[in-house]
Amino acid sequence: MITAKHTLLFSLASVPFLGTHPALAQFGGPKVAAVTSAVRQTVVARGGEGMLSVTLNVGTQYHINAHRPNDPAYIPTNFVAQPSPGITYGVVHYPVPRTVRVSYSTKPLLVYVGKVVISIPFKVSRSAKPGAAALAGTVMYQGCNDKSCYPPASMPVRAVVTIK
Repeated sequence: MITAKHTLLFSLASVPFLGTHPALAQFGGPKVAAVTSAVRQTVVARGGEGMLSVTLNVGTQYHINAHRPNDPAYIPTNFVAQPSPGITYGVVHYPVPRTVRVSYSTKPLLVYVGKVVISIPFKVSRSAKPGAAALAGTVMYQGCNDKSCYPPASMPVRAVVTIK
């Protein structure tokens, strides 16, 4: 479950750099990744479960730091869900990172490259109101190339599920 502690830890590490609009999030650097989201099942019964998928397509000359980088100086990739009535989010699943060597680090880094899929399970309460429900949140990441890193980015995520 996503907790306030997780949100606070990321917020404290990156407050000076985060924007809330995609254009602001990319200030000072190139567009490193395109972010999309989808619900694997578009209709979920009350009391049922579903999966929200957040996909980052990282540009070929870039990488983004893993959710658990091997150096505390690097800002992690993180998804923070926004509350939605009748929806409870589970533990966020991040992909297995790759190890790369870059010119600005003496040790290999744990990163994501190419297509990165973050999966967020959710459960619909038995008392949820039938109809469309928004699943929303923010994905935060820091993009880098082999020579340097850019300011962190914050991108909104939104998908819709129909509760029956």
